[in-house]
Amino acid sequence: MMENFIHIENNFGWLLGTFDNNQKHQHYALQISIPITGPIWIETTSQTIETLHPVLLKPNLSHKVVSKNHQLLILLNPASTIGHTWKSTIKNEMEELKNGAVKNLQSFLVQKESLLDPSHLKGEIEQAILSFDCSCHHHLHEADHRINQALEYLENNSQRVIPAEETANHCNLSTSRFLHIFKEQTGLTYRRAQLWTKLLKALPLLKSFNLTETAHEAGFADSAHFSRTFRENFGFSPHEILKLSQFIQV
Repeated sequence: MMENFIHIENNFGWLLGTFDNNQKHQHYALQISIPITGPIWIETTSQTIETLHPVLLKPNLSHKVVSKNHQLLILLNPASTIGHTWKSTIKNEMEELKNGAVKNLQSFLVQKESLLDPSHLKGEIEQAILSFDCSCHHHLHEADHRINQALEYLENNSQRVIPAEETANHCNLSTSRFLHIFKEQTGLTYRRAQLWTKLLKALPLLKSFNLTETAHEAGFADSAHFSRTFRENFGFSPHEILKLSQFIQV
């Protein structure tokens, strides 16, 4: 029986395994769900699909994923060079991917599905994810240079939550003007971007700290706020994630 494994980086994370108790949720990240040993079920507000193909989901889409079979679930920061190409190409709320690098990754995983320790696949999975990276080396295609500057600043300081005023000042903009342009250019609010940073910071802390300590270390007011936000973004409580998966070290 394969264990579930989860791994988090600054601009992406992935989970390899199964789960059948996911609740409706929505998050800042782009999501790619790749079936491995059988179909997955994805439900949004407007439709439900059962598929053997990888599926790309837009950011901020309310959805849940049920995978009684093994899948690889990838979350990509849409305001990164890895994620922005996907964000610029997806036209519908979710789309099946029937060719390209993701299908090649699926074929590789299907061949390896009998392995008892998926942690050995870490290098291959991350090599495939990094192959999504765009050659333009900007966070957004043809964007206002000040927002690319802001996103680079956020990435370089991902270990902490940065107030909007600080980032606006870094870009030589007023806070109100910065917040307007940020939403216009990325399609996401600055608050949502920072909330996602806090959640990514919190995930690995769950291995070593209790819920209250994790919440405070990640910048949440209290454990109740952290747990509520966590479930809204992942469809699981922090305790459920800990039971569901083992963390793979960076």
